[in-house]
Amino acid sequence: MKSVHFVGVSGIGVSGAAKLAVESGLIVSGSADMENEQTSVLEHSGMIFYLGHKAEQLNKPDMVVKSAAVPENNPEILEARRKNIPVFLYSEYLGMLMSKKRGIAVSGTHGKTTTTAMAAAILANAGLDPTVVCGGVMQNFSSNAVYGRGDYFLSEACEYNRSFLDLKKWFGIVTNIEPDHLDYYRDIDDIKSAFSKFLKNTDPRGFSVVNGDDRNIQDVLSTVKSSGVVTVGFTNDSRYRVINTSSDHGVYSFQIEDKGAKVLDIRLSVPGEYNCINAALSAVMALNIGVQKSVVETGVASYKGTARRMEHIGVVGGNHIYSDYAHHPTEISIAIKALKEMHPEKNICLIFQPHQYSRTQELFKDFALVLGEPEQVILTEIFRQRDSNRSVNAVRGTDLYREVKKSGKNNITYIHDPERINVAICGSVKKNSIIVFMGAGDIDDTARDYVRQYGGN
Repeated sequence: MKSVHFVGVSGIGVSGAAKLAVESGLIVSGSADMENEQTSVLEHSGMIFYLGHKAEQLNKPDMVVKSAAVPENNPEILEARRKNIPVFLYSEYLGMLMSKKRGIAVSGTHGKTTTTAMAAAILANAGLDPTVVCGGVMQNFSSNAVYGRGDYFLSEACEYNRSFLDLKKWFGIVTNIEPDHLDYYRDIDDIKSAFSKFLKNTDPRGFSVVNGDDRNIQDVLSTVKSSGVVTVGFTNDSRYRVINTSSDHGVYSFQIEDKGAKVLDIRLSVPGEYNCINAALSAVMALNIGVQKSVVETGVASYKGTARRMEHIGVVGGNHIYSDYAHHPTEISIAIKALKEMHPEKNICLIFQPHQYSRTQELFKDFALVLGEPEQVILTEIFRQRDSNRSVNAVRGTDLYREVKKSGKNNITYIHDPERINVAICGSVKKNSIIVFMGAGDIDDTARDYVRQYGGN
């Protein structure tokens, strides 16, 4: 194969695959209905980029790769079918690449991006020169993808559309399992069934490392052979236990023991108690593929963070500004907890943009509950992503606002347009506050505009 065309190349996953294609020497083109930082990087790297989708943009590539969000009636997909050019989903393409190396696939409802980036830092620190595709920009590499020449191919594995089942892996990591993507999955049992297949879909020469404390993972483990699974957790039920945790302003240190014997001393460089299990899973995976203990420890410590995962982006009027990708009630809660640990004396102002009407509807009560935790909340309209008209008509941001108010919380303001948020912040946020912009939509653009307009780093 000499050339490949990516449809939906602005997405964080597809853009990573496109970067690998460019680095490998292929002739690469791509299209998307928007420009962003990733398309700009790809253009500068040599990819031919088309804004918008037209049949004539398909210049006879050997293969077309499309995002799961791209419909079959996309003009470039239709043209590829007409010309008998093979069309693959992004996950299928990733599976092809992974099959050529020792694949490590990281999945779970929460934490998979961070865990992937942590594992990448460890493998790189070990000199293993891994190839990596991550669902966020890894600060250690200033990219969401790394073209390595070593034996390992490490990738984030999204469960949406069961796409993670396309990955041909030797090793798997599962961080946790919760209800999500209920626009696709029937219920939690359907989700657990998919994760069961994910664990079973592992090369017999490999193994999987999972969060042994997670109840849904425990249910899944009853359906797979225990010989191919390594458990990690805080409880006695896991083979590898996280013990002796301590915190310095929200940045954690801990030890890991194996069957009662201490094997690792871990010191994180990023905040959040939730990162203990992410780091432990990454560390145990590396340890079990043969990375030396001291190299694992320094590798975890070297992890600098991932863009939009508790990312500090500036200071405005003495208030520290963060951007975070959290878009599920559980993620929001643990992010708020981490910020309070880091800044116990400050008020938390959450600017939250719900992501998907379907998700907001399915988890409505949970969202309403968690939005009562910060001292102040500014809520925007829901960001539409893969939503049907029926989903859009079923719930609105104002419904969520009223539900929070109904519970007696008067700390919430609703602003329909994100463009108006920055002015509202200036007029309502108290001094000595932590301001966190949160969501998986375009709220990050608003956050960075706010810092550029009103403050500095």
